[in-house]
Amino acid sequence: MQWIGLDLEDINREEQTIKIEYNPNRPDFSSPEGIARALQGYYEVKLGVPTFDIQLGEVVLNVDPSVKKVRPYIVCGIIRNIDLDEEEVATLMNIQEHLHWAVGRDRKKVAIGVHDLDKVKPPYRYTAVKPDSVSFTPLHGDGYPMNLEEILLLHDKGIEYAHILEGKEVYPIIFDDNNEVLSFPPVINGVLTTVTDETKNLFLDLTGTDFNAVNLALNILSTTLSDMGAKIESVTVNYEGEKEIVTPNLDSTKWQVEIDFINSYLGLKLTPSDMIKCFQKVRIDAKESKRKGFLDIYIPAFRGDIMHPVDLTEEVAIGYGYFNIPKTIREGCIGEYHPVQVFSDKIRTIMIGAGYLEVINFILSSSEKQYTLMSQKFNESKLIQIANPVSKEYNTTRTTILPNLMDTIRFNRSEEKPIRIFEVGDVVVLAPKEETGAKREIHLSAVSYHEDADFTEIRSTLDFIMTALGLYNEFEVKVGSNLSYINGRYGDIYFKGTKIGEIGEINPEVLLNFKLEFPVAALELNLEKVL
Repeated sequence: MQWIGLDLEDINREEQTIKIEYNPNRPDFSSPEGIARALQGYYEVKLGVPTFDIQLGEVVLNVDPSVKKVRPYIVCGIIRNIDLDEEEVATLMNIQEHLHWAVGRDRKKVAIGVHDLDKVKPPYRYTAVKPDSVSFTPLHGDGYPMNLEEILLLHDKGIEYAHILEGKEVYPIIFDDNNEVLSFPPVINGVLTTVTDETKNLFLDLTGTDFNAVNLALNILSTTLSDMGAKIESVTVNYEGEKEIVTPNLDSTKWQVEIDFINSYLGLKLTPSDMIKCFQKVRIDAKESKRKGFLDIYIPAFRGDIMHPVDLTEEVAIGYGYFNIPKTIREGCIGEYHPVQVFSDKIRTIMIGAGYLEVINFILSSSEKQYTLMSQKFNESKLIQIANPVSKEYNTTRTTILPNLMDTIRFNRSEEKPIRIFEVGDVVVLAPKEETGAKREIHLSAVSYHEDADFTEIRSTLDFIMTALGLYNEFEVKVGSNLSYINGRYGDIYFKGTKIGEIGEINPEVLLNFKLEFPVAALELNLEKVL
């Protein structure tokens, strides 16, 4: 599997199964069919862009202009003669959720609806309505009709995805010709169109905020179902008053790339025919261009990961085989660790020696975690706000590591005590007023959680760190104040007259915010000011 960039985790010979982990930059690998399609090329069973027959269908979906206010794009497709057993239905739902994750940003960018085609009547209508104006029986509900507002308040999926529609005056919905509800995207389908192992024909609707993304997800899903033995049929999507499109559209996308560009990146001297063969092995078509020294490349419609000529260079490398590329060491190109990394690793060794366990958290955080839960006064001017966050949990970058460690303890508070953990990692802080932008800093934060955790313990840890670094006589702790800590059991850490961190016992109010029942003693240091 490593030949096509997949990590092989386990092989179960008794059950004849393998377990792999795929990278989200290849969402077409979200199904066994997509992986098999790639392996066919690698083993030269089938080469070049796969071909899929699309029957021209008569089904129409009309798009009302009102959806522009909430979720403007939709593409559709029909899958006929599908033969699903119970296990394959579950696989289909699994592929759907993988695409929601890899392409759809957890449904915010793309949401997928899969319906039993034979239970509804075309033409279909995609429109936007007032939250309390339409009721239907949602899938996985209690079996009773609910209006759209009630679904967002009471239904499990409604609660989970209500944030996507937050602040919208109207909500998107899909009706059939009998005014039956197919779907309330991006939240839940109607129970009417539930897919079972008796289903023979499917209707696919994909809505979202990015046309290229919804189109890619449709192409991946429809080609996957085609590889499962079904027939693809097109749907005419009529954007009323604007344009009419037919989907899915599986035409390849043409690129041009310079032959010398690829060879220079790979350190090879491949001929045009060699490169063409490499491209064919990764299920891409290529031919010599009329433009001298270039190749015309044709990317299949289910590949959404090609964004730059360098990506095509990677495809040639995969087709050629990374293990076939000769290993060379260029003069003057021997690397070494950055001094900050060397120092960080030294700190990690010291902390492990002090009896602490290392954890790693995301650099993205939330303003609530950084301020509210830490009992700090909110200061927006100190935060970098994410313009389009995936969720409120990750709407900013962290300015300190301590809130992440408090959260880690919260999730592990039932484990055996004491819990002593640390993290060496990045924080992002805004530059001073006289400068612009932001800068990265490397911090160390450590916490101890148990019934006897106190200032003396964490001060001993700080002394141990400074002694191990040979800096014991160059730092001091001065009395200070910090809302996250207990007054009188907190100090500012100074190194050669410059403040480099904080140390103390965490305020009981903060402990309650993180649902902790024992004391926490903590410290945080800016390591770059100690170098």
